Amino acid sequence: MDLFDSGTVRSLSVPNRAVFRPVRTRFVDDGRPTEELAAHLGARAAGGAGLVVGPAEMLVHPSASGPAFVDAYDDGTVSALTSVVDAVHDHDAKIVGQLTHTGAESRGDWEMQPQLAPSASPSDAAYEMPKTMTRDDIDEVLSGFGDAAANLDAAGFDGVELAAGPFSVLRQFLSPRYNAREDEYGGDWPARARFVNEAIDAVAGRIDGPVGLHLSLAELEYGGYGFDDVPAILDALQGFDYLSCTVGSHATYNQTHAGISAEAPELRDPIATAADAVDVPVIGRLPFTSVDDADALFDAGAEFVSFTRQLLADAETLAKADAGDRPNRCIQCNQKCLEAVYGHAHGGHVECVVNPRTGRESELPALSALDDAALPQQVLVVGGGAAGLRFAAVAAERGHDVTLREASDSLGGQLGLAAQGPLAPFARASEDLAAAARDAGVTVELESPVNAADVDPSWDAVVVATGATRPETGDRFDGEVVNAFDVLEGAEVGEEVLLFDENRWVVTAQTGLEILGRGASLEMVSSDHYPAFRTEQPNLPGFVAALQAQGAAFTGNHTVDSVAEDGTVTLRNTLTGEGASREPDTVVVVGRRQADESLYLELDEQRDDVYRVGDAVSPRKLDRAYYDGELLARRL
Repeated sequence: MDLFDSGTVRSLSVPNRAVFRPVRTRFVDDGRPTEELAAHLGARAAGGAGLVVGPAEMLVHPSASGPAFVDAYDDGTVSALTSVVDAVHDHDAKIVGQLTHTGAESRGDWEMQPQLAPSASPSDAAYEMPKTMTRDDIDEVLSGFGDAAANLDAAGFDGVELAAGPFSVLRQFLSPRYNAREDEYGGDWPARARFVNEAIDAVAGRIDGPVGLHLSLAELEYGGYGFDDVPAILDALQGFDYLSCTVGSHATYNQTHAGISAEAPELRDPIATAADAVDVPVIGRLPFTSVDDADALFDAGAEFVSFTRQLLADAETLAKADAGDRPNRCIQCNQKCLEAVYGHAHGGHVECVVNPRTGRESELPALSALDDAALPQQVLVVGGGAAGLRFAAVAAERGHDVTLREASDSLGGQLGLAAQGPLAPFARASEDLAAAARDAGVTVELESPVNAADVDPSWDAVVVATGATRPETGDRFDGEVVNAFDVLEGAEVGEEVLLFDENRWVVTAQTGLEILGRGASLEMVSSDHYPAFRTEQPNLPGFVAALQAQGAAFTGNHTVDSVAEDGTVTLRNTLTGEGASREPDTVVVVGRRQADESLYLELDEQRDDVYRVGDAVSPRKLDRAYYDGELLARRL
């Protein structure tokens, strides 16, 4: 079996076996999908996915609602959903709509109503006690599944999938953690499966296409069902035309969407167990499914392979793989695909660090579709970090003659320092950026520092991508302190270390784990409740757990007032003003960087055609380096 072979789900013919799984995008306006959502899904079909499943989290009943969800139960959504379908069909791909009811895993304050659930068993991801569903509630929700399915059918969807994964009342009915009912919907597996089977029947009776089931193979929660229960669960379920495998619940999404901070659960063996238990096609995935994972999933019994974050990182991954080209790879950072949506950051909709077009498909054409530059220019790029490399590659692809000069002996800038320990996947970004520049024909000159006097008038444009300087403590402390960035490069520390977190982001956790890995004891002091407080929510629990497991002590709501010449540290409680002192062997400060803007400012006085990108403008997260570089290259 090959990823690019055609496949069949009941009577639905699919052009290949690559599936784009639904992701929560927040491209919703008053319960209706937007043009941005249609463009987002259409881009994955254009990039080679044979089957698109989505939009994600389309609701079947008003008892589960909120600003991020599509109200599929509402007839008024049909027109907008038709636009989504057309955007996928325009590229000869198929689309299956996913229906859900969030049950206990959401909150009711959007509509000022209680959340319905199998039992009064609250999710650890929510703060509300749900309402136990009455028989009337059950009948209404089941009717909603049928009505929503009919709306999807009217919009032209090729099939319907029922979500029994995270954010799903269907999974909650299956779960001993959430379902403590004593009526015909609770008890043994056939009883707990009754509601799911009735929902499948309600949908199957209203559409002509296949009905799929997206099932968590284990909840990963205390008291929930586990991988060992898969055969019994699947024996009790019936009526679905394909099985899509996932894992976890909303409360465990830091594991199910594990990135750089936690190990994701191994799914190949559970998928193999599921495939042996059913006689319908199985869609399988791994935590960060790549094209290279397809054979392992086929060997496990899957007939289709689902991709999510890799197709956010590069919508054309499948087309490139089919042509033998190299895609840009997901770096597992969770900064935009998850944090942007669940943390409501970055505009509140799905994006991707390494792909500025993700979430902006209606604004930005695909890089492969960009017009050549109207006036090709001789361009000098100063700096071989992420911003400089991204600009150089895209500008060269558009026909500019680009030379990149880097002062050090390697490309990647601060990615080289970042990509160690838990952030090792960041090395993919550095490798892919450098490869793209080489493939585009960029002239790269290493160990070539640039001064303003070196930049002669023959260059049509100069792009300054000099990045940022390392944090400096200056004269703030009388005693000696060690820069966290130096620690990551190997600077020695004593046996007892106090780390002061002024950065508030992932580098704090990375530095702490490095210190603990050397066998030192560690106290982490932060003015927040705990260190690295601004780390993305999908990553933060994993880092906190890892630090605590290795013995780190957290001192929250404190700042360092002074470090004396003898090394004594004076702390101050930021809430009460109370003081305390410590006598560590080493004080490590995790500070913030500043823009290395001197070259740009000097050149800007001399010429009009100079630009700066990335941290040379202002030190920010990696996504802005990609964005700044690519956007300038698109318009130059």
